[in-house]
Amino acid sequence: MRGWIPPLPLACGVLSFGLSWIVLFALARDGATGGSLLSLAWVHLVALAWITTIALSILLHAIPGFLDVDWEDAGAKIARACTPVFALCALALALGFFIGSIALLEISGTLVLASLMIYVVAIASPLLTAMRGARSVRPIARAFAGTLALLLLTAVLGTGFAYALGGHGPSSLLVGVPQSHALLGIGGWLTLLVFGVSARTLGPIAGARSRALALHIGSSSAVLVGTLVAACGAGARLPIVLAIGSALLVLGTLAYAADIFDVIRRATVPHRPPQILMLCAGTWAILAAAGLFATALGSDLATAAVYAALIGWIGSAVLAHLHHIGIRVLLTNVRGEDDETRPESVLDARLTWATLALYQVAALAGATALATRSSTLLEIAAIAGFCSFVLLIANASGAIGRARRLPIVLGTVG
Repeated sequence: MRGWIPPLPLACGVLSFGLSWIVLFALARDGATGGSLLSLAWVHLVALAWITTIALSILLHAIPGFLDVDWEDAGAKIARACTPVFALCALALALGFFIGSIALLEISGTLVLASLMIYVVAIASPLLTAMRGARSVRPIARAFAGTLALLLLTAVLGTGFAYALGGHGPSSLLVGVPQSHALLGIGGWLTLLVFGVSARTLGPIAGARSRALALHIGSSSAVLVGTLVAACGAGARLPIVLAIGSALLVLGTLAYAADIFDVIRRATVPHRPPQILMLCAGTWAILAAAGLFATALGSDLATAAVYAALIGWIGSAVLAHLHHIGIRVLLTNVRGEDDETRPESVLDARLTWATLALYQVAALAGATALATRSSTLLEIAAIAGFCSFVLLIANASGAIGRARRLPIVLGTVG
């Protein structure tokens, strides 16, 4: 399927991005700590309703595009239909945590898992085609299949946790499983997905590509093994196993960041904010892994590490791609799929840079707040993050108007 990303789930994901800052502000005012239902509402708004919804929407275009396969069967329509259903169910799940409704958690959790399973079965067609095709795309197909399998496993554990909360599942799921669920979701599904997607998208964003394939493979392998080992250690409550897995995660993120830094250093594309955001993402990935390692050694940095991973690492990478791929989606919807106008031609540079700055303030203030238990800093993070959301929407809205006024541009754009 060569069509662009469906805009409705993308819009739902961006809306969840805005709502997450409101919930974070409520967390700061309430003084809730990691593990509370309110904090879990925030985590699922960010990880599931915002980032995963956008990721599943982008994969509809990225998987057949990366694998160079045609995907026009019934599965393509089913997968596209699943994304808005998933988005609404993810929002309902976050709402269940927010209002403390166990029944809503069980229902929405089940629907999230069901829609996800249908999506994965539907999108298996291009993956299987690629696995039987050219040798050059087989590893990419296997990598996508592996990350989607990790997402399914994460969802299964999360749904089991929701039922255990309501007394409809074994109480043992309430201990250890939440940590394993978080590690598989953030360290496995989201991190490995960004690793894989950015290997292709950094070319258009920076105008340069990685010069070290071995470094990319090594970083992904270290993160995959580290995540699985750490998840097992957390689930079995074995700190030494968690520490070993965390150490592998540190090594993997260091290798990934080194590769990113080298690519951005050689960048030729003049649109710098997405490149700076990817540099920030690489830095935050290292800090998040280091925070997890410190937690395994006894430090109380678990919530700060989760925040650094979701907002600093994954969030910065998503924001970088929204300022490139997201704007390209808008451009193709407004001007047609053959148009090749560059995103910076329709974005307001002042708003772009202000969004970047405010978002990084939110990342730094929030991580510091959770490490030091400062509610004031967490409020600042929430306000700065919400302002970055408002500026992002204003910039995208202005881009639509400018896109309609510019002449059509045909040709090749990196």
